[in-house]
Amino acid sequence: MFQSISTYLWLLIIYVFARYAVVDLDMPYFDMNHIVWAHNELFYVSTKDMFIITGIFLLFIEIYKAAAPGPYNLTEIIASFLVSVAYLTIFLIWDKAHNVTFFILMLMSFLDAIGGFIVAINIAKKDISIS
Repeated sequence: MFQSISTYLWLLIIYVFARYAVVDLDMPYFDMNHIVWAHNELFYVSTKDMFIITGIFLLFIEIYKAAAPGPYNLTEIIASFLVSVAYLTIFLIWDKAHNVTFFILMLMSFLDAIGGFIVAINIAKKDISIS
């Protein structure tokens, strides 16, 4: 059950809850100011950066799920497309989603859906040999 749900749906739910809880996306998540950097610049990872880092990690997981042998089927591809449409809808409608962070997450979700579709087509091509 949980394997067929796109991991980007979980990230979308966490983002919506964080924004309803009025979390400042520029708030430092990891404050690394005590580390001496080469150029004596401030370095911190903000909450929006953590959303993007998490999205990249989830994209890796989704592409791995699509490429791994197993029951990756049409319902998972459709679920990924529905999650991508949900991202697009929320981006267009909700004012708290009008930012670059959410836009990048939306693009990652579309890349997940399209990547899963392409992987499924390539696997199907190998199963059917057309002469």
